[in-house]
Amino acid sequence: MTDMTAGGETPELEFSAPSARTRRKVLEIGGWLMMAVLIFTGLTAIFGRGDFLIEASSQEFTDPIEQFNPFDGRYVQFSPASWAHLVTGVLIFCLGPLQFIRPIRKNYLNFHRWSGRVWLVAGGIAAFSGGFIGIFQPFMGVDGQGFNESMATTFFAFYTLFCMYKAYTSIRAKKIGAHREWMIRSWALMLAIATERVMLGILMANSEIGIAVLFGTTFWMAGVTNIAASEIWINLTRTPGNGARHWKDLDAKAAT
Repeated sequence: MTDMTAGGETPELEFSAPSARTRRKVLEIGGWLMMAVLIFTGLTAIFGRGDFLIEASSQEFTDPIEQFNPFDGRYVQFSPASWAHLVTGVLIFCLGPLQFIRPIRKNYLNFHRWSGRVWLVAGGIAAFSGGFIGIFQPFMGVDGQGFNESMATTFFAFYTLFCMYKAYTSIRAKKIGAHREWMIRSWALMLAIATERVMLGILMANSEIGIAVLFGTTFWMAGVTNIAASEIWINLTRTPGNGARHWKDLDAKAAT
């Protein structure tokens, strides 16, 4: 028996209605443009932090917090974790977009699989190393304003690890639709650090609120914003049935 919607249409026809196709196309273009901005922001921050650590390593000092400041000094104090976070961050931002380029998945499956594995490992290392600094050494101290940063880092680091775990176990179980959705969530969470930098810059330039309050607050704002964006996109592109079919296939079929 054919599954019919309340309006008498099949789920496929309702999914790829002209208005739905247009909405997905517009959001796809906007999403890629925003992704490019966030990747550029993230890589700029990574290389800037790397330059700072290289310069700091050439100086002599006893206490990095006193030599620099509470924000920068903690990266020097925990330089191994900082470098692990930065190096894996470059891999994340460079390999991340490639996981969602459909021609690569279809025509270069082995590359997609291996780059995906590297991406997941890099993401795990980045989550642990960034979590170590943000949770245990927030720049305003765990017992002060830094508690906000610490809690935000704890939540998003563990949720990112959970999403990556679900992405891996889903594809191992050959649940393609679920794998795609958990990868989208993982990628959105990793991009949140760049979203946070954008939000922090805007708020600092347009308000008198200090960075001590804004830093942890924008962590929450960026994480929630990116999670919401990922869920909106997932719901707009989840195809009828088990979700294994790609939305572009159904849209192309409906357009002919």
